[in-house]
Amino acid sequence: MRIAMIGYTFYELDPRVKRAADALLESGHHVDLFVADHDGPRASNDEFLTIHRLRMRKRRSAALRYAYEYGFFCAWAFMLVSLLHARRRYDLVYVHNMPNFLVFAGCLPKIGGAKVVLDVHDPAPELLASIRGRDLPGWMHSLVTAEERVSMSFSDALITVNESMRRRISARSGRPVTVVMNLPDPAVFDAREEPRERDGADWLVYTGSIAYRHGVDLVVEALALLKDEFPALRVRIIGTGPALESVVRMAADLGVADRVDFLGFIPNHEIPGLVSRATAGLSPQREDTFGSLVFSMKVAEYIALGLPVVCSGTTTMRHYFDDDELMFFEPASAHDLARAIRDLLTNPAAAGEHAARSQIKLRKLDWPAQKEALVATVEALAGAKIQRSRDESTMVRRP
Repeated sequence: MRIAMIGYTFYELDPRVKRAADALLESGHHVDLFVADHDGPRASNDEFLTIHRLRMRKRRSAALRYAYEYGFFCAWAFMLVSLLHARRRYDLVYVHNMPNFLVFAGCLPKIGGAKVVLDVHDPAPELLASIRGRDLPGWMHSLVTAEERVSMSFSDALITVNESMRRRISARSGRPVTVVMNLPDPAVFDAREEPRERDGADWLVYTGSIAYRHGVDLVVEALALLKDEFPALRVRIIGTGPALESVVRMAADLGVADRVDFLGFIPNHEIPGLVSRATAGLSPQREDTFGSLVFSMKVAEYIALGLPVVCSGTTTMRHYFDDDELMFFEPASAHDLARAIRDLLTNPAAAGEHAARSQIKLRKLDWPAQKEALVATVEALAGAKIQRSRDESTMVRRP
């Protein structure tokens, strides 16, 4: 098949989009990728993969800015996909949200017989409410919900990232939904069989976006609560985001600035080398209507590297892991986070047992199985075209 894959994201920085494209490429399909980027070549290609980049910088801060960036990217993708479809005849358009209405960039291919897949990473109404820090106004909630439903109706198949999201999307769309979990690539995040070598010091690590909904401020507050009890304890924070400046100020105000290392953005493939010797990984996600639906990718990465994990006890994380696998704490409670860290540091043997059991659970979910589900969904959707192409190829090869 020839596939147009669209995502308003920076390709090299988005593991979900990159792995979806790689999975289809490894199965022998051609992928034309349409993404945003702030630098680099506007287009690049090899035998099976062609990347088209729209040069733009994400400066989202208000609803109007979100609307402008989403609309501008969608218009660009629509025009380019339509033009290239006239020459390449796409068999399938694979869209990563947000926004959901990117599916309409595949209008002309769909009219020509192509199928459309919508991969829902984030639920639009819940995510926007979480970003705002309060419920959406009635008119905005109705508008965002309508956008989601219309986009899902336009799609021929729906994919999402975990079971909680599957139930939510299936209930809203009234259609079956395939789960392809966002799990670490074992080629990058390798769970070593030999015992991990430690630095000799206690330090915790957080990787990911620094935003209020992700609870990085709770980590700094918990560190302040423990600073006298564990004077050598440090935290490394890898990532950036809209709450970075406020978290840096909080660390200074609470007297722990010298114990928090802000490393900024680090490419995904370099993270294992930086975190594999940590005492534990942290996932302090807040639980709101959005947080309750999130499966934390960082948790899976920590587990794959053999780290014990201190994790917010959100609905989705408790669905996949038990109390003897992750060290849970009450969501949004810095005091209970401090308690969980204290338990970790005072009983390292128990923490190691948690890490071992969580690895067993992760292996049952593994990325190769998720990749197989993604490819199977896409190929089943366009099965007739795939079979026809294979039959024609066989006829050509016959003497």
